Amino acid sequence: MRVGLLLVLLLLAHLVLANWSGHAEDAWPQLMLLAVQGTALWAVFTRYRRSPPLIRLPWLLLASAILMQVLWGSTNLLTTLMGDKGGYLSALATVFSSLYVLPCVFMVSRSFARDEPRVVARLDLAMSCVVAILLYEFFTQMLSGPLAKDPTSIYVVLYQADAIDFSLALMAILRLLGARSFRWRFFYYAASSYLLVNAIVATIYNRVELHGLPWWAGSLVDIPHALLALVAIRQPPRWLRAFHPSLAVSQTIASFAPIILSMMVVMLGFSITRISFSIGLLTGCVSVLFYGLRVAFIQSRHMDMKRAGDLSALRLEQQVGRDPLTGIANRVTLDTRLREALQEGRRTGHHCSLLMIDIDFFKQYNDSLGHIAGDACLIKVASALSSQLRACDLVVRYGGEEFVVVLMDASAETAVEAARRMVGVIERLQIPHPCSPYERITVSIGIATQTSDTPMDPVVLLEESDRALYMAKNNGRDRVEVAEGSAQDLSSGWNGFDMRDNTIR
Repeated sequence: MRVGLLLVLLLLAHLVLANWSGHAEDAWPQLMLLAVQGTALWAVFTRYRRSPPLIRLPWLLLASAILMQVLWGSTNLLTTLMGDKGGYLSALATVFSSLYVLPCVFMVSRSFARDEPRVVARLDLAMSCVVAILLYEFFTQMLSGPLAKDPTSIYVVLYQADAIDFSLALMAILRLLGARSFRWRFFYYAASSYLLVNAIVATIYNRVELHGLPWWAGSLVDIPHALLALVAIRQPPRWLRAFHPSLAVSQTIASFAPIILSMMVVMLGFSITRISFSIGLLTGCVSVLFYGLRVAFIQSRHMDMKRAGDLSALRLEQQVGRDPLTGIANRVTLDTRLREALQEGRRTGHHCSLLMIDIDFFKQYNDSLGHIAGDACLIKVASALSSQLRACDLVVRYGGEEFVVVLMDASAETAVEAARRMVGVIERLQIPHPCSPYERITVSIGIATQTSDTPMDPVVLLEESDRALYMAKNNGRDRVEVAEGSAQDLSSGWNGFDMRDNTIR
């Protein structure tokens, strides 16, 4: 409320003093203009100090733009008070007036994303410097160089200034429509309000100035600065909180925003062809090269992030599908691979076999020697089982001391031979087991083989092999048993394989 009242008083004082003096360029009216600009600068800087770190830079850029306008007004006031025989102060005022474009370009074209490559920020800064150089060269040559004698030169300058001002305003409005965060919407709401009104005022002021400034002309410049001060210091409107653009719209606008910098360089390059065709052509080439490099660096960063994401997903998949103790696959992987094996067997006729393996008397082993020894035993058994498999086969820790082996393209006879090798390799480990009747770690194995009638449900084959394992347990352990449906493919009279005397029973 106090700021609003102060602005009203300053605007009225400006009009009264300008009317009293009869000239917009007298010292007192210009001093009132500086007071309004200074109030806008204070309001923006206050908002900068209240903002979180991520959004402080845009507010600082907007404050820098207002500072350029303050310097422009200060230089004009010095010209009025001290005179300007050499025209240096007038030229300096023109430079300050045009330099406000640089922070504005930066704040509407940058994404301000934390993950954006630093080289992109450096490219934007370099192109902003190119814009500054081109603006200085263009305005000085058109207003004070040989081309200044051409009556059309002033209109070229005016049209160029209009194109820049309205481009900045439209881009700020686009960024407002694409901002998903309320704080960013508020910033672009303030910036677009100032830039749009300033573009309209500048268009009117510059054309009025051609015929001599009337006493009220300076008050036009007050309008965008007073508006900015009010917007920055007051509470945001409710619709700004309620407005939420879609993610697609936000991403599209954010991706389009950097082109404003290249467009500005192209516009300046086109205008500078009036001064030097080669410089204008070189400027256009630089703009294309800049935008190409910017896109290339961003795409490279996105590809790096995609590769990192794919690698993280792969590692996560491996962690989810791997047993953390033994390093072999777990039940998550088993379900997928067994289903694929069943489908492949049904399609090709090369059926798979499943081995359910259990370490005998493992609970007693844990109770007598401790869980650390039990974990070491599981790791050794898992490694020994893995050593007996082909690359296409899979060994899984099914739970506790149970393991499952999936044998691709394996008949019942092949599965029995593989089971015998596994029993033998466990025997050769010679892991002492004080509570086992065999005085060493042994395993029991149940086998189930896919047939043409086996359903595609992995649970069916798992249940068959589990029943076969149960038979092996009941028949004395340290042996191999084949499920009834799978045993039909074996030699007549085959029932099981007992490792204690190496005989078929």
